[in-house]
This record gives sequence, C-alpha cells and structure tokens, in this order.
Amino acid sequence: MRRKGKSSDGFFLCFLFNLLFNYWLGLIALVLLLLHFWLKIPLFLTFIGLLAWVGVALITSVMVLWAAKTSDEETPHRENLNPYSAKNSDVFGVKRAPGPEKEVEEIYDQYGNKKAPPKENA
Repeated sequence: MRRKGKSSDGFFLCFLFNLLFNYWLGLIALVLLLLHFWLKIPLFLTFIGLLAWVGVALITSVMVLWAAKTSDEETPHRENLNPYSAKNSDVFGVKRAPGPEKEVEEIYDQYGNKKAPPKENA
C-alpha cells in the first residue's frame, strides 16, 4: 500500500541510482576536467558535461516516479451504457435470474426454445 503524507516518495534515492546508472556521463565530465588542466581547454565544457550528467539523471528520475505514481491510482467502475454490447444475461444463450442471491440458469437453443437441463451421471 502506498504511504500517505509529506515525503519525497523516494525521489532522492531514485536520483542517486540514476546518477550511478549514468556514470559514463560523469566520466566524460571528469575527462573534460582533466583536459582543462592538461591542455587548457575551457572550463565551461566541464560544466556542460556535469550539467548533462545531472540533467539526464534528473529527467529519468522524474519520469520513473511519475510512472510509479500513475500506476497506483485506481480507476472507478463505470456502468456500460452501450446499447449494442452484450449484457451478462445474453451471453451464449444462457438466461440468468436477476440478483446475486439466485443463480438459476435456463438454457435456450439457437431458436429461443427452452431446453432441458443436462442430466448428471450418478
């Protein structure tokens, strides 16, 4: 059952796991930082790499948590209002008595004539 209340719904944990799963973007940022000190490339490339790493993890976390939240919602039962759909009592020629307390079945043939109930072998 889902917890109710003011919690982060696991966002921080999901975000950390996504940072770990997208480690290769962090490695690219680290390589860009090393290249900044070694070859004197601009430092903003490192920040772009870090931003890509955190941005991809953030977007993935938001999408995963949104999908988890939508799967918890129950859809309310709606009555079938289609006049052309088969009702429960019309399926396969079986007529049922109304109400849940009685389950009396009367079997009809293809012409609508009442048939005798099947005999049980004792």
